[in-house]
Amino acid sequence: MKAKPFQISALQREIKGVYKGALIYGPDFGSVTDVAEQIAKMITPNLKDDFCVVRLNPAKIKEKKTVVLDEANALSLMGGRRIVWIKEADNTCAFVVDEVLDQIKTDTFVLMTADNLTKASALRVAAENHNRFLCVACYADDEKDVQAMITDVLQSNGLQISSKAMTILKERLGENRLITRRELEKLITYMGNTKNIEENDVRAIITQTGTSSYDDLCMAVAGGFSQQADTSYQLLLASGETSVGVVRVLIGYFNKLLLAVNAVNKGEAVPIAVKRVLRAAQFKLEADVRRQLTIWNKNNLIKVLNLLAETEKQTKTTGFPADLMVARAVLSICAVAARAKR
Repeated sequence: MKAKPFQISALQREIKGVYKGALIYGPDFGSVTDVAEQIAKMITPNLKDDFCVVRLNPAKIKEKKTVVLDEANALSLMGGRRIVWIKEADNTCAFVVDEVLDQIKTDTFVLMTADNLTKASALRVAAENHNRFLCVACYADDEKDVQAMITDVLQSNGLQISSKAMTILKERLGENRLITRRELEKLITYMGNTKNIEENDVRAIITQTGTSSYDDLCMAVAGGFSQQADTSYQLLLASGETSVGVVRVLIGYFNKLLLAVNAVNKGEAVPIAVKRVLRAAQFKLEADVRRQLTIWNKNNLIKVLNLLAETEKQTKTTGFPADLMVARAVLSICAVAARAKR
């Protein structure tokens, strides 16, 4: 059963009472995490409770193929509904939907999160075709998606927002759904018993740190400014972002840059190509992106995307510190851009 991220709230009754599990996948790491946590909290409020939330990965499942069924059929020692959460799920986990799901005799919910999956992916096909398994694809939010999410979160907490405050809020929030939700939670707490959000409320509590740091990182890396890139990266880590999350944001940005470069090569006007890279609220970055379109060519962008994909893989498969691996990749990309500018 397929659904979109914005439909999750409306599907709460079905998630609690009809579906046996869900697959959340896509290139937008923040959105995947946010949607998965939304669904998980519908099943059990405390995601830190190890009695109610069992976390597995494909490697553990490969070691013991029955582990998913064993955990799903086990009862919580402290009561409450349980979740078996399979992170970084891949096609080897398709059997869980095809074979295991219908053997579960408890109300345990099987939650899977994964990177981007092709239409032919065995896991995606299995999830989409099972009538009691939810399948949610997460791609980068556009401006309408961001506004819809803001409105949904605020209204569910009994808050209204003026049009001017909404404009400022959208400018200060980026495409990372997880960061957006965290910032909105800060705003909700700040409002207290006041139900109408105005411009000054947004300016007082929502800084541009999260979004700006990601924007600053992408502009610095693609522009070949190694010192600024390292500073932005360290700020993101200090604010609670993960190295893997940073890599996925960079992959998303360089994918957009590749689309824009290809479009220019085919004769598209540069101002139009720039809009392929930036949201409307990022208009201040247009000059930076124009310069990047003169720095980067198709071959170098493909090499960068391969490097980032390999770096993400290594963060999961080697014992080397992930933050250092990502830092090394960031500086390597900066060096390519710096050489191209000479």
